[in-house]
Amino acid sequence: MPVATETTSSNGKGAPGTLRDRSAASAPTTQRRRRQIPWIVAGVLLVVGSALAFGVASVRLSHGEDVLAVQEPVAAGQLVGPGDLRVVRISAAGGLAPMAASAEPSALGRPAAVTLVPGTLLTSGDLGSSPRGAGGFDVVAMALKAGAYPPSLGPGEQVDVVQVAAAASSSGLSTPVSGQVSSVQAVVVAVDATPAGSSADAVVSLDVNPFDAAEVATLAAAGQAALVQLPSGSGS
Repeated sequence: MPVATETTSSNGKGAPGTLRDRSAASAPTTQRRRRQIPWIVAGVLLVVGSALAFGVASVRLSHGEDVLAVQEPVAAGQLVGPGDLRVVRISAAGGLAPMAASAEPSALGRPAAVTLVPGTLLTSGDLGSSPRGAGGFDVVAMALKAGAYPPSLGPGEQVDVVQVAAAASSSGLSTPVSGQVSSVQAVVVAVDATPAGSSADAVVSLDVNPFDAAEVATLAAAGQAALVQLPSGSGS
């Protein structure tokens, strides 16, 4: 008995139809991969950018300079000690002139010309000259009346000692100046009150170059000296 077999004609649609189904199934996966590519590229760029920024920062820091900064508060007139300063590294910037770290030995032992505040950079103008005979200086004391020195004068201030005419004597005549003397630069060591009954208002002790000490002492003894306060940082 003949067996009937059923043949299915693809009519050109069997195998091709299967391929189209597979292509359709893989399409979403391909699209997802394509959408992920921009994110991958962005991530790579972010990593590269961060590395470049870090490199630039490192280069800038490596090209900085070591300078002195104030670590502990120092009042005007007080001497700067080793624990009052610290070394910090900064990048060079216009308008800043801090003292280099290598200059620390020359800064120690000098009086503060202004109040030094922690966290600020130290400049040469913040310091007065070395006081109390340091560096071969002599100390000369002079008794001065009001008007012969600024009332705000204090330790660490830089002054010019200038010659003036002596006060009038009991005869009403003033003592003539024995010869015009050029001004002498000095640093105030101390300003003390005078004893009771003294005609002077203050005793000012000065650091003076030994070459000028005798001349300044002579003027002080004759009452022919006055002090002119100089701006901070005028001396060395």
